[in-house]
Amino acid sequence: MVSNQRRFLIVDNNEQESGALMQLLESLGQEALATWSGRDALGYLATDRFDLLLVDQHVADMYVGEFIERVLRLPNHPRVAIMKKGGKCKPIKYDKSLGECQFLDRGQSDQIYQILRTEFPDICNGPVN
Repeated sequence: MVSNQRRFLIVDNNEQESGALMQLLESLGQEALATWSGRDALGYLATDRFDLLLVDQHVADMYVGEFIERVLRLPNHPRVAIMKKGGKCKPIKYDKSLGECQFLDRGQSDQIYQILRTEFPDICNGPVN
């Protein structure tokens, strides 16, 4: 039996929002890890495989553009989705020749999952439980 479980890494300094998203993903049979630190996230990405990186438009300990560039330079980096609040997103400067990032409007955590299922059907293919 092939598992549909995917691994998500969430980088968000809002513990309540990242916790809610992590709980939702786990309740759907997915594996999720959350951190507030871009530097810690880079460490996780260097040693573990993740299918999708969900990153807030603000990273607490480094500029989000620099963080994204460093992620995209990693071999076998995950797909990257930047979560923004209701259309409010200052332009994020990063070297787009390294790869593309998807932007997701952040709503309630269940809305984020529905957006993920739409935008990333190969990653978010429903519950496995």
